[in-house]
Amino acid sequence: MSQDKTDAKTFDLAESPGHLLHRAQQFAAERFTNAMAGAKLTQRQFAVLHATGQQEGLTQTELVRITGIDRSTLAELVARMVRNGLLEREKLPDDARANAVRLTDDGRALLEAAALGATEADKAIMSALPKNKRASFLETLRRIALTLEKGEEEAKKAKQKAKEKKKKAKKKAKEKAKAKAKKAAKKAKKADKARKAEAATPAETKQKMTA
Repeated sequence: MSQDKTDAKTFDLAESPGHLLHRAQQFAAERFTNAMAGAKLTQRQFAVLHATGQQEGLTQTELVRITGIDRSTLAELVARMVRNGLLEREKLPDDARANAVRLTDDGRALLEAAALGATEADKAIMSALPKNKRASFLETLRRIALTLEKGEEEAKKAKQKAKEKKKKAKKKAKEKAKAKAKKAAKKAKKADKARKAEAATPAETKQKMTA
């Protein structure tokens, strides 16, 4: 308990990577909002518009991978942007469960305007750093993003592996139960055959066999 108290006292927010990244995100979000000049567009919505504009017809699963937005949040974002006339969805001919996402004319026009604002916001963020630190700053952010992506990919693989393992175990148990039932049926058939043979044996033959 005393150790916990000591940790709390010595913890410094000014030296915390998590806290500093949160503050940096607040700074970036504020600069982005100011650069949008009144347009009601969030950073996540811009990311979806930009990713879709770069490659029309992406599925929502592909948008999750490219933007880093979690599946449920992205589904809600896309649905809202479809209602607002910025995106449109259509079923894929080879997969009725998946939707291809495309920009509408309004979505494309907003993306063009927002891209200028996003560029200005990025310039404002980078201006907070000395010129000789900007490249390494971006590289550090890329490394963090890549680590996150790798973690998500590993978690996805682990989940798939566990699913396959469970499926194999279920199949094995089913096969074992089937083999057991077959063995029991064979044993019952053999016993039934023996009973019938015994019933068909004349009484005197039985007496000789028991004599």
